[in-house]
Amino acid sequence: MTRRFGADPAPGGLCLVQDLANSAHNRAAGLGDGLADRRAARGWLADALVTWAAQTGQAAPRLTLVEPDLAPLRQFRDRLRAWLGRRTDDFTVPARAVRVALRAGRPTYAPQGDGADGVVALVQAELLLAVHTGKFSRLKTCANADCAAVFYDTSADAGRVWHDDTSCGPQ
Repeated sequence: MTRRFGADPAPGGLCLVQDLANSAHNRAAGLGDGLADRRAARGWLADALVTWAAQTGQAAPRLTLVEPDLAPLRQFRDRLRAWLGRRTDDFTVPARAVRVALRAGRPTYAPQGDGADGVVALVQAELLLAVHTGKFSRLKTCANADCAAVFYDTSADAGRVWHDDTSCGPQ
C-alpha cells in the first residue's frame, strides 16, 4: 500500500505500521480502501507481510483475515492514522500477545493471535521497537491534507514534511 504513493517502505518492521496506515482510502489520489472487503484485505495483508518479512529477515507469520476482522482493523487503522498525524494524544490499545524467542542469538517475534488481533499485535510490537530504536520519529504523515500518505523521512535533518516534494509540496 505504501508503494501506491510512490514511497519507499520504512526500515525494518516499521514498514508494517506504515503499510497499514497507507491502506486507507484516498479520494484525491483515486486510491481505494485496502481493507474495504475480505478480498482486498487479504491482498493487503499478503503484500504487507512479504514486505515485513523482507525488511525484518523473519518468516512472515501466518495470519488470515475474515469478514468479522475488517471493521475492528479499519477502526484501529483510522485511530493509528489520526494519532500519527497529531502525535499529541495518547495512543493506547489493549495488549495483544506476541511470542518472543532467541534463534541463533537473534530475537524473533510473532503475534500469538490471528486475524485483526494478530495484525494489531505485530503493529504494537513494531511501534515499540521503532520508538526504542529512534526510528519512529521519522515516520510522518504528508503535510498535504489531500494526500496524507505516511512516509519514512530519510533526509539528513529529518525535516521533510511532504512525502513527495514534486506532487505534494508548494506549487
